[in-house]
Amino acid sequence: MVSRIVSRGEWRAWTRAAIPFLRGTRILEIAFGTGDLHQDLHDAGYVPIGIDLSPYMLEITRRKFQKRGIVPRLARADVCALPFPDNFFSSLVMTFPPGFIFNPAAMLEMYRVLEPEGVLVWVDAAYVEPRDLWSRFINQAFALTGTGTPAKLRTAALDAAHAAGATWAWRAETVASPTSRVQVFIPVKN
Repeated sequence: MVSRIVSRGEWRAWTRAAIPFLRGTRILEIAFGTGDLHQDLHDAGYVPIGIDLSPYMLEITRRKFQKRGIVPRLARADVCALPFPDNFFSSLVMTFPPGFIFNPAAMLEMYRVLEPEGVLVWVDAAYVEPRDLWSRFINQAFALTGTGTPAKLRTAALDAAHAAGATWAWRAETVASPTSRVQVFIPVKN
C-alpha cells in the first residue's frame, strides 16, 4: 500500500519495466520485497529464484504464492554472499534496491553469478509528472532518498563496480507512461 501511495499508483508498472530487458531463462530477483515483481515474472513465463535478507519479506511472498498454488523458489540471502555458483544466471533483476548497489562486495557478487554477457536489470530513479502538490512532494522525497537522480545512481554504481574489479557495458533506458517515468539501468557482464 505504501508503494502505491508514494508512486501515485505507478509502482507495479515501474517494477514491470524490468521484464522486457531480461535475457535467458535463469533469473535471480535480488531483494524481492513483497513479491509483486516475482509474481509478474512467473506470469511472464519465467521461473525465477528470489533472494531477500528479510525473513518477513520471505513470509509475505510465500503466502502470496501459496494463495495462487505456486511454490516459489525463495531464499534468505545476503547479496554480498550469494549462495550460487559462478556464471549461473542469465539475468539478475532488482527494483529500487537498497544501498547495497553502491557496495563493491555486492557488485562483485552479482558479477560473479552472472554468465558472460548476462545482464543486471536495475529499475530505479522514478519520476512522477508534477501535476499537483502531492506529485511535486513525491519527486522531492525521491531526490532526497537517492532515487530520482539517474546520473548520480549510475556513477555511484559504476564506482562500486570499478572498485570491485568488475567490468560492465552500461546502458540506460527510460520507460515512460503519461503520468511518470522510470530508469532501467542495464549493465551487461563483459
